[in-house]
Amino acid sequence: MAKVGLAYDLVNLDCLNGQPIDCVAELDSEETIQAIETAIESAGYEVVRLEANEDFVDKLRASHPDIVFNVAEGMHGDCRESQVPAMCEFYRIPYTGSGVLTLAMCLNKAITNQVLTCSNVLVPPYQVFNSRDEMLQLGDEFPLIVKLLHEGSSMGLSRKSIVDDENALREQVDFVINTYHQPVLVQKYIIGREFTVGVLGNRDPYTLPITEVTFKDPFGIVTFYPDEEVLPMIERTCGKGFMEDLKRRYIPKKTICPADISPELAERINRTVINAYKAMKCRDWARIDLRMGANDKIYVLELNPIAGIAPGYWLPNSAEVAGLNYESFINTILDIAWERVHSNHHPNQASMAEETIRELIYSN
Repeated sequence: MAKVGLAYDLVNLDCLNGQPIDCVAELDSEETIQAIETAIESAGYEVVRLEANEDFVDKLRASHPDIVFNVAEGMHGDCRESQVPAMCEFYRIPYTGSGVLTLAMCLNKAITNQVLTCSNVLVPPYQVFNSRDEMLQLGDEFPLIVKLLHEGSSMGLSRKSIVDDENALREQVDFVINTYHQPVLVQKYIIGREFTVGVLGNRDPYTLPITEVTFKDPFGIVTFYPDEEVLPMIERTCGKGFMEDLKRRYIPKKTICPADISPELAERINRTVINAYKAMKCRDWARIDLRMGANDKIYVLELNPIAGIAPGYWLPNSAEVAGLNYESFINTILDIAWERVHSNHHPNQASMAEETIRELIYSN
C-alpha cells in the first residue's frame, strides 16, 4: 500500500500575537484536513498527517511517504508557500502541485504580473508601494485597489481597499503596510464581471467549469470571512462584539457555476487561464481569478497554485459540476501528480489520468 503524506497548516489563533484575524485566512480547519484524508484513503492509500510546523522535517524523515499531498501554505517569510516543497525536494520525496519557483513567484503579485505581461497575458496596471510617500505612477487610473503584495485569500482587503483619490490611497497604503508589515500592490480596479477557473493537468492542462462571482455593489470585492467550523473558536477567543464587527465588514457575494456566459466568452476566459497557468509553470492543479472590464478585455488578477479545497469551496464545487465528486477530485490531483513524477522517467508517455478526466468533463 502506497503511503501519502498530507502536508497542511491548521488554524491556530494563538499564533496571531496581535495580528489581524485574517492572518489565519489561508490556514485549514481540522474538518478540511479530515475530508482530504478520508478522500485519499478512499482510493486505498495509507495517509500520514504531516502538519507543517517546526517539527515538519522530523515527521517527514520519520514517515518517508511515497508522495506528499501538499496543501501547506507555509509559516513565515515572503516565499512561505515554497517551504514544504523545498524540504520535499531536499529529501527527494515527490509532492503534488507546483514547484518551488512557481509557488514563490505566485505569492508575489508584482512578479506574477511581470511574468504574465512578458507572456502577453493581460493584467491591470500596477505599482508596488513600500511606504505611503512614494510617487504615484497611476494617477489617471482611479479607482485603484490596495492589496498586500505577498498574501492571498483576501487577506488585508476591505471596503476601504478601493480608493477614488490620492489622499484615500495614501491613507490605505499606510494602514496596510503598518498593520501587516509588508509592501502593498496598488492596481487599477477593474469594474466588471469576476470569474474564477480551476485548472488540472500538466502536458495538456484543461479547465474546469467557469465560476462567476457576483456582488450587489459594482465595487464589490471578495473579503475574508472565516469557515463556519472556525467561527466558534474565534468567538471564544475574541468575543461576540468582534464577531459582529467581522460580519459588518464582510461583503456578501454569490457564485454561479457554470457561469451564464456565451461560448465565445468562455473560450476567451479558458484560453487566458491556460496561458497564465503555463506562463507561471504551474503543475497538477491551480485556480485562477479574472475580471472582464467594460471594454470586454479579460484581466488576470491572481493565480492560486494552492487554492482552497475544502468541501464546498469554489474549486471542489466546480469539479462537482464537471462530474467529479469530492473524493474523485482529490484523487485526480494525486493521480496527475503520480503520472507527472513517473513521466519524468518516461517523457513520451501520455497521462492516462488527465485523458480520462478530460473525457469525463467534456462529455458533461
